[in-house]
Amino acid sequence: MKQKKTLQILLLVFAGLLVLYAGISFYKKNKSSKEDSDQTLITNLKSLTSISYNNNGETLSFEKDRNKWYYSKNKKYPITQSSLESLASTFQKIEAVRELKNADALKDYGLDKPTYTVRVKDKSGKSVIYYIGNATGENYYITYGDKSKIYTVSSDIASGLSSSLDDLITTDTFPTLSTGNLKKVLITKNGKTTTYTSKKKNLDGIAGGLGVFTFGDCQNYYASQSDLKKYGLDSDSRITVDITYKDTDTKKTKNIVLYIGKKDSDEKNYYVQLKGSHMVYLSDKDVVKNILN
Repeated sequence: MKQKKTLQILLLVFAGLLVLYAGISFYKKNKSSKEDSDQTLITNLKSLTSISYNNNGETLSFEKDRNKWYYSKNKKYPITQSSLESLASTFQKIEAVRELKNADALKDYGLDKPTYTVRVKDKSGKSVIYYIGNATGENYYITYGDKSKIYTVSSDIASGLSSSLDDLITTDTFPTLSTGNLKKVLITKNGKTTTYTSKKKNLDGIAGGLGVFTFGDCQNYYASQSDLKKYGLDSDSRITVDITYKDTDTKKTKNIVLYIGKKDSDEKNYYVQLKGSHMVYLSDKDVVKNILN
């Protein structure tokens, strides 16, 4: 009888220990989860509507309106949407690698004079300023707001911040051309049009120029009429190159019109523009001369 009573007591004690162990484990798990969350999640904003950052001393600012990103200083510039969406996604929700407890002075992490300063606003109107300092291994030091807390974050955060305005502009493309797919080229200069066709077999020289033609540096993203006159690309001054060709991918016949203007100040390039585009580029003078035969 005494052994049976002792066994009952031991079972009750064991059951109590199991309950106590389960309770402690649950508490530790919740506490650990909370600590991890507090340390890793820096900000979690709603969809961003504006973002700006400094690049080589220049501040680039962008705004989102009706689901489309624009360059704040000139909304006519054709911004590459995917690049801005990626940048906005990076700063909408930031997770830290770790939080620095008992951190030293901001200058010890390059945060007194940050490498990057990023300002964002989300659709609820909330604004946040991020400061990114020195690199530390594969991470960067970062703080935000009142700079009371310092974290480390993946170096991926800075990948989009090296983009200049040129990198974020969607520029024109020129098709792949050769004697094999050129059908007809009309060149109009000073009101006189000369026709070149595959049937006449006089396309070889022009094809050599068109085959290596590329757009150089963009000189103006949205040229006004006065700009075009300055570049010799107004309707009274420009040379028109009307090109009919077979697309190498779709095998369909297509048409593209290239305008050629004046030489630049160094006389190493010509100003050029595609019909229907507002952009003006430079193109090598020797290539242009080959096109003009």
